[in-house]
Amino acid sequence: MSRRSGEFWTQRKVGWYRRALRRSDFAPKVLGAIAPLLEECETALDVGAGCGALAIPLAQRLRRVTAVEPAPAMAKALAEEVRERGLTNVSIVEAAWGDVPVPPHDLVLCAHVANLLERESPFLREAPACALKGVAFVRDATGSGDKFFFKELYPVLLGRPYGGPCEQEETVEALARLGVAPTVTLIDYRSDQPFTDLAEACDFWMEYMGLQGEEPRAFLRTFLAGRLVRDGDEWIAPYPKRAAVIWWRVGASFSSSPLPTGER
Repeated sequence: MSRRSGEFWTQRKVGWYRRALRRSDFAPKVLGAIAPLLEECETALDVGAGCGALAIPLAQRLRRVTAVEPAPAMAKALAEEVRERGLTNVSIVEAAWGDVPVPPHDLVLCAHVANLLERESPFLREAPACALKGVAFVRDATGSGDKFFFKELYPVLLGRPYGGPCEQEETVEALARLGVAPTVTLIDYRSDQPFTDLAEACDFWMEYMGLQGEEPRAFLRTFLAGRLVRDGDEWIAPYPKRAAVIWWRVGASFSSSPLPTGER
């Protein structure tokens, strides 16, 4: 079964991600898009929950949330966030989708987990089997900003282009083949990344791009000094994003009978 690699998410990367989330309006935009469905739900299953971008705000309004997350560093950060906020209604399952059985929930949600939402992923067929009320997916949409200047930096530092096909269209087309006609709502939100200084910003790009040596670091320092925005004592990498929130009520347009999670 497809899964997110736990090796990608180091403790430092998770720390950067959590800092960006604290500034972001991602959660209210997503939950606003699925508000009609959310009003009918008391429980939610967040697949690939990360450090709680959606699991935490869902837990603040629903009776129970189960967060499935395979990356140990992400699951640890989510547990810390749950404790810090005093939440007692979040269950964390440190596993990939399909590795352990999960009970049905009113809402099954999966946001920005590319290999679960790609065209041939079995998850697209399996998710509704665990949903009592509805399913919601979130994928990048056409018009999103240049992720961390990668479209500029990849050709220069890695010798290859960055980017691929529109994720939104891939998922919607795959669902159509399964007989699903979802509601698709485009949302614009911010995912700006803060840093304490230019040295930390260079560390971020070196790690995310897999770079080594002083030459790329020197290039990044000059490049980022001209692109990052000062906000008080912080340096901010602006990142305007556009995503597609793809959702539907189960039973309304899905007629097949996928296998329950954990059965093969």
